Amino acid sequence: MKKMIQARFKKQFIFTGIASAFLLAACGSAEATDEEATANPDAETIIVGTGNAYQPFVYLDENEDLQGYDIEVLRAVDEKLDQYDFEYESMDFKNILTSLSADKVQLAAHNYAYNDERGAKYLYGEEAYNNYAHHIVADESTGQVYQSLDDLKGKKVFASPASEVANILETYNAENDDAIEIVYSEVNGELLVSGLQNGTADAAILTKFDVDKYNEQFDINLQASDEALKTAGIYYVFQQGDEELQTAVDGAIKELREEGTLSDLSIEILGADYTE
Repeated sequence: MKKMIQARFKKQFIFTGIASAFLLAACGSAEATDEEATANPDAETIIVGTGNAYQPFVYLDENEDLQGYDIEVLRAVDEKLDQYDFEYESMDFKNILTSLSADKVQLAAHNYAYNDERGAKYLYGEEAYNNYAHHIVADESTGQVYQSLDDLKGKKVFASPASEVANILETYNAENDDAIEIVYSEVNGELLVSGLQNGTADAAILTKFDVDKYNEQFDINLQASDEALKTAGIYYVFQQGDEELQTAVDGAIKELREEGTLSDLSIEILGADYTE
């Protein structure tokens, strides 16, 4: 009798275990089905070309994961656009727009302000997701404060190749017999600061955000011009003719601004609202 009870209990236990496993599997399948249902299987993959060393706008963290304000805005945009699936490819800054021209990427993200040269080659968004102003800066130890590009005649000035700063200086030089010596370099952060202190360059053109960041980070005193050389909106850049993607992204950015999400991301990541 005892053996019969044990056998019956064993069968019941096995049956219950199977049923529970089946139930758990069914729940898991239901969850997976729900997740799959929210994704669009026909979504078009958009490869985003971006940089890897311009903190806090776009950079790789200690785990080699892509982070930064430009990226977080795009992730929020992607959540609103069911028809697209964004994937990211980080690279050297100088290669981003080249990759866009070669159709290796379909969207460029790296704090791009508009200029006529780029505007002739690429399609800019019409909704700015950030704004900044460029100032001329020099280290306090030099005793110099530069207020205008005319003050930089005969001086050496840092500029990243193909950057907005390079465009500002090259445009000035074209009209002023190459009066400014442009020191083309990818230096930023500590190397830029030390370059200004040791005479590698006399000045740089930085956003007010970068001036404040470097002064705090390195406990120095970079002197910025009183007035901005140029105030610019920052946009994502697309291939010429891709108005469909541009319009979709612009629409999502507009929604993010109206919801307050854009402002919240700027304050959280950049420390202030640079979106207005």
